[in-house]
This record gives sequence, structure tokens and C-alpha cells, in this order.
Amino acid sequence: MTRWLRCLFLVSGWMLPFPSWADEPLVVAPEPSQVNITTGFTGADLKAVGAMSGPGDLIIKLAGPQQEVTLSRETKLGPFWVGGDTVKMEGAPSLLFLYATAPIASILSPAEQEKYGLLLEGVPVRVEPQLKAHAADDWRKAFFRLKEKQGYYHEDDRAIRVFGNRLFIADMRLPADLQIGTYTVETLLVKSGKVDGHTVGNFKVRLSGIERRVWNAAHDYPWSFGGLFTLAAMVLGFVLNAIPYRRR
Repeated sequence: MTRWLRCLFLVSGWMLPFPSWADEPLVVAPEPSQVNITTGFTGADLKAVGAMSGPGDLIIKLAGPQQEVTLSRETKLGPFWVGGDTVKMEGAPSLLFLYATAPIASILSPAEQEKYGLLLEGVPVRVEPQLKAHAADDWRKAFFRLKEKQGYYHEDDRAIRVFGNRLFIADMRLPADLQIGTYTVETLLVKSGKVDGHTVGNFKVRLSGIERRVWNAAHDYPWSFGGLFTLAAMVLGFVLNAIPYRRR
């Protein structure tokens, strides 16, 4: 009961400054502005809280920044496996979580799912170098299978809780190995197979503390950072070699 009251207070308190909120089909409280990654970071739990104008289904899409992934295919040569073709996958989000109150395929048509980017295997991704259509499709399918297996792409139709056909809370778990950058959160209200409300928010994931200073130094001064790192390794090696070891 206490948790329910806290959620109710959060939503109503956020909406009070906006008298016209009741005229909107979908209102979502702002996401946290940023998630800080420090030593020992094991992931983060986020909650999306909001209200809708009446009965309907909800979909929340959480997408990470775009990334470049290199895939290679091993080829069997006699009794050995050797490296084969290599391609780069570009333009796909590093993370794609789809949360809904029901299986998305049961509440939206394929055309609507494609329009809002709600197909896990329909994410636009470029294959470099350019290949024939069927070969590129094979690489894309392999990429999506890998992402789903690693847990970076998934759909969950039990993460959103709705109270009284009005208020809703979505529990979102972020993994420990997040990519640095801006993450987008889209919330859609679906009624009678059509999107009736659509909001977009975002938050940043960044390093904090000593990790941030090291990361900034490595990216802002790569040559100096590399030289300093090499020098430190040489000094450490010299010191270790200079320490006399007693023979057993």
C-alpha cells in the first residue's frame, strides 16, 4: 500500500503544474537525466511511471546508442576451424528492450510495428562491405541472434503494471556492461490496434569518478595517454626484474 501511495504521489505531483494533462492520451514522468557508472557497477533499475487516458495497451521501447560490431565466420579446413569472412554491422542500437502489457504482435499490426521500430529483427542495420541481398540478410540474422543470446535485445510483456486502467509502472533493468552515450525511451499507448499516444524521453549513461577521468584522458589525449601507459609498463617491468628472488 505504501509503495502504491508513493507512486500515486509521484505521478500526481508531477502533473499538478500542468492543468491540461487530463486532455493528453498519455503522460509519462521524466526519466532520470543520467546513469553513472562507477567501480563495481552491476547494472541499474529504472522505473517508468505515467498515466493514460483510459483502457489500452502500453509499449515501452528502450534503445541504446548506435554501435559498430564486427562479425566473423569460421570456416572448417580439414580438421581445423580457421577465420573466414568478416563484416561490420553499423547503425543498430547497442541495446533494445521492448516492454509491453501484452505480446506486441497481438496488439499492433506488422506495419505499425515496423513504423515505430518495434521488431527486434527489423532494426535497420548496415552491412559493410556491401554484399548481395541474401548474403547480407544472413549476416543480419546472425547479428540479431547474437544480440538476443547475449541479452541485449529482448521483449518482455510482463514488466508493465497498470492500476485502474490509468496509472502504470514499468520496471526496467539495465545490464552492467552499458555503452556510454544517450539512451532513448519511447512510450506508446495502443487502442484498437492503433497508436493513440506517443512520448519520447532520454537519459545519458556516463562514467563517473576515476573511470571518467581515465576515459576522458584516453579519448582527449590518445597519444599522450598511450605513451604514458607504455612508460608505466616499462618502469613496472624494470622494477620487477630488479627485485632479487631467492631460489628455492
